[in-house]
Order: sequence, then structure tokens, then C-alpha cells
Amino acid sequence: MADAVVIPARRGPETREAILSSAIELFGHRGYHATSMRALAAAADVQPAAIYHWYASKEAILVELQDDFMERLTDRVHAGMARHERPALRLAAAVREHVVFHGIHRLAAFVTDSEIRALTDGPRRALIVQRDDYQAMFSELIRDGIRDGSFRATDAHVATYAILLQCTGVALWFDPAGPLKLEQVAELHVELVLGSLQASRELIAEAIGSVSRGVDVRRSEAKPSRAAVEAPSGASP
Repeated sequence: MADAVVIPARRGPETREAILSSAIELFGHRGYHATSMRALAAAADVQPAAIYHWYASKEAILVELQDDFMERLTDRVHAGMARHERPALRLAAAVREHVVFHGIHRLAAFVTDSEIRALTDGPRRALIVQRDDYQAMFSELIRDGIRDGSFRATDAHVATYAILLQCTGVALWFDPAGPLKLEQVAELHVELVLGSLQASRELIAEAIGSVSRGVDVRRSEAKPSRAAVEAPSGASP
């Protein structure tokens, strides 16, 4: 008689990861309100009780997904900015990291942005604070660039909203099977963003080169003149 095949039980962290991965898929494709805990358990291949071991409610799952997305995005952007001192190059690095992260984590970006409407007051306010802090970082970079003569803009806040809306939109249309690689899409957005802020052609070219190489140029950057979790392979505009 053949030996019975024993399928090893999923360990705790693996169960939690399966729940989160399934939640992103279901929330993204069906919507938060249309996804039941029973459907989530079935997609994760766990018993409904296993979900409640990790999460007190469906909203707790959504909150963790959104918090994790914002934390990882912010960390990536900070890491990119840390390689530069000049505001224009710091903004270029922030744009590059923002676009790449959204191009990789398209469904998580959609869930984080669109399902804020599903949150109750407390979690919604907490997420809005995170988003406001993130936007303020970009606004300050733009103001710094205006002060040192690299940029020109009438209102840094309006410029920030326009830039982030444009860069976040990559999550909606980027196609890894398309003709452009994600890195190329990111470089195009650096060009578009700095161009919208009336940076010089020379500065735009320098910024694209610096963020594309990913080199540490903190020691070699000169002061500007006052005048002045994956690697998708392609994209489809």
C-alpha cells in the first residue's frame, strides 16, 4: 500500500501572507465591500477562523495593506533622495522611486488609493495624515528648488498635486508586456516633472542621468546657479 502524501501545514507567517496576498487580489478586482471574509478565506485556502486569529475584522486587513504600502513607498523614496543634496536631483530621485514603486505594486497602489472610501473615520484620518506627510515632502522639495533657482512655479502645493497625480497614474496604465521598460517610464516622468517646473534642459539631463545610474553623488554635486519587491520588463502607454 502506497504511503499517504502528507501536505505540510502552512506556518503562521505564511498564513498571514496568504491572507494579505488574497486580500489585495480580491479588494483590487472585486472591491472591498464586495469581498466577504468567507471568500477571502477560500482564496487564501484557510479556514475563516484562521483569518480572525490574525485580524479582528476585514477593515483591519485593509488598514494593514494600506499602511504597509505607504511605509514601503516612503522608505523607497527616502532612500533615493538620500543619495543627493541638490533639490532638483532629490526631487528627480523621489519621482523615479515613486513611479517605479507604483509600476511594480500596481494592484496594491489601486487598493490603497481607491479603498480609502471604505475606511471608518479613525483609520481614514490616519491614512490621510500619512498621505499629507508624503505630499508635504514633495512640496518642500519643490519649494527648495524654487529658492535655489532650479525651478519656477507659482504654487508649490498645486504643483505637488499635479505631479503626484501624474506619477501615481502609472499604476493604472503600466503594462509589463508593453514596449517600454519601467525604468524608461520612470525617466520619462522625471523629464516631464522637471520640465513642468521649468528646469533647464541641462539640469533635466543631469537629473535623469543621476537617478538612472543610482550613484551616490553627494560629494560631487555643485551648487546650482541662481539662473538656473521585482523588475517588470516593459510598459504600454
